[in-house]
Amino acid sequence: MSEEALPAARVADSQQARLLLDVSLRPLISVLMGRSRSASEVARELGLSVQRAHYLLGKLMTAGIAELDSIQPRAGRAVRRYRVGPRWFVPFEATGAETLHAFLAAQIMPRMELFVKLSLRQIGDVYSHWGFWLEHSEGSGSLNLGDPTGRARELFEGDEPFLFNLGSMHLSSRNATALKRRLLAVLEEFETLEDAGGTAYALGLLFAEGRME
Repeated sequence: MSEEALPAARVADSQQARLLLDVSLRPLISVLMGRSRSASEVARELGLSVQRAHYLLGKLMTAGIAELDSIQPRAGRAVRRYRVGPRWFVPFEATGAETLHAFLAAQIMPRMELFVKLSLRQIGDVYSHWGFWLEHSEGSGSLNLGDPTGRARELFEGDEPFLFNLGSMHLSSRNATALKRRLLAVLEEFETLEDAGGTAYALGLLFAEGRME
């Protein structure tokens, strides 16, 4: 979709920025951006109590982020459906962060902590006793998870749907761009295969100039 065809973006104030950038509220905001939902639908999709869903919707309504989309009459209490505009711009000065570093850390670190917890749960399902292997590999020390018999090749390189790779490589600018394009293409390909009834998987792609120590 071209920029001209996109809906107009709303500019967040400081109160809205605090909620829009709250990592814990991102799943709720994302589902309300997709289509309108009732409190009971929000509760069911996000695994919340209906009372908690009403509370969070009230916070978004008070801040002017969520809007009442429709009221559907029914016997007893009418069903209220809420939505959030699909495009927002959050000016840096509205974030309250002192630096860009502080802002990015606040956004990324909670997700990294969650990713570590999810990874450890999956590792624990495969290994009852594990540790670390520090081995010389291609001019540097390589730290790998494993058990006393060796590093966990079957976990990281086998068919288990799990990856936790941190490292560095030396590439020309051309090849670095090619790698980025290929990773994005693979991501786009599998996004088209996404099944709402399938297993949820956490995914992160990190790629930046520099050396991972």
